[in-house]
Amino acid sequence: MYNHLELMNIQAEVLYVHNHAGRITTINEYANQPAPRFFLGQTNNGRVIRFRSDVPNNVVLELMPMLDRNDPTKQLANVINVLEKDKGITGFWMGPAYVFNDIVTDYTDATLVTEDNKYCLEHGFSSLLSELEFREPCYMVTENNMAVSVCFSARSSDKASEAGVETLKDYRGKGYAIRAASSWAQAILQSERIPLYSTSWDNYSSQSVAKRLQLHFYGTDISIY
Repeated sequence: MYNHLELMNIQAEVLYVHNHAGRITTINEYANQPAPRFFLGQTNNGRVIRFRSDVPNNVVLELMPMLDRNDPTKQLANVINVLEKDKGITGFWMGPAYVFNDIVTDYTDATLVTEDNKYCLEHGFSSLLSELEFREPCYMVTENNMAVSVCFSARSSDKASEAGVETLKDYRGKGYAIRAASSWAQAILQSERIPLYSTSWDNYSSQSVAKRLQLHFYGTDISIY
């Protein structure tokens, strides 16, 4: 079993593409969107810090000592101020990071999306159809041959995968996301990888899913663009 800091390191590798110097370059998805300028993963065992490859070295050298001083709130304020002076901040994201339990056996009756049944995605999740090869495995809960909730691999590495969960608005609150996510997690565990789940602090429905799945909280992610 990995400790919290090890899990955060693994998550950073899942979330972002790194260069030879350990800097992050793009989000670990097929679209290769730019990574945040700064990533901080805070755990009770320590923290993971990543800077994007185009952040100037003098900015990194200015920030690193600040991250070793003061309380976490002041540290974050210092990071924001320094990054803002270098270049305007365009986005900010913060939220909890979870890992599924080692054994997932409940509510694993969702359907694996295959070539034969992917037509079920056409109504509510058509964008997934062109992305399936990058999102495997993908599980769905259906009603009348229509997918109403899905869980797929949002980002993956050889060690772990991060869950992406979506449910159509009219079908929320019925436990469908739990069934899709449980089936997905079981498949990831069977592939000998770690199933991860993260969300933002203001996404209460996603946090509710994490609570119902009884996921284990291991840290907080902060991303600044």
